[in-house]
Amino acid sequence: MGPGQRAPEGVVRYQLGDAAARLRARVATAVGAATSLAPVVLAIVLLRRLGWAPTAAFWAVVVALAALVAVRALVGHSTALRRLRALVVTVSGEDIRVETARESYVIERPRVARIVEIDGALGGLRVDSEPDPRTGTTYVANVPRGGPTFGEVREALERWRPIERRGRRGPAVRFAVGAIVVAAIFFVPFLMDDFVGRSKLVAAGLVVGMWVVMRGVLRGR
Repeated sequence: MGPGQRAPEGVVRYQLGDAAARLRARVATAVGAATSLAPVVLAIVLLRRLGWAPTAAFWAVVVALAALVAVRALVGHSTALRRLRALVVTVSGEDIRVETARESYVIERPRVARIVEIDGALGGLRVDSEPDPRTGTTYVANVPRGGPTFGEVREALERWRPIERRGRRGPAVRFAVGAIVVAAIFFVPFLMDDFVGRSKLVAAGLVVGMWVVMRGVLRGR
């Protein structure tokens, strides 16, 4: 089926559409850039609290790092937008077909291992196949939320088997993550005074530890 063609009876054809693809690509890019830069900002704040005066060379490295993140974000946005625009998912009574810019594959209904719905703006549906008995290969069909026929796709897949629900982060967990990040940026620096008074080595260890923790927290999002 080409663009603009109507799917046969009982077949649901799904695409995001240009506006939804752009929005999703922008959100994903913004989240990725923030995840990369936040630990660096925290480390700088904590180092300044240690009384360390950054040199011109240090700021040059920071600027270069920020520029690298910006370039990666631009490239990542372009790649994500191209991938989302090219994605076509077709669901029939017998299988789900995925077409991307690079490949196309089919998961037959009897080979579906599970169907998961992921909450959130960057969520959607994920269909996992059972391993191929000959090659052991598994396939995953991702249906991003945002397209006009998403509800129809979900309804069709729900007739195959029960859909599992999985939040990207539950409300309580999202609140906890936000609290940790806020505390790290605004409150931890004030605790540094005690550590600086006792040992600069211990304080430096705290800087490294907080950087590792924040990286882990943000990656988990």
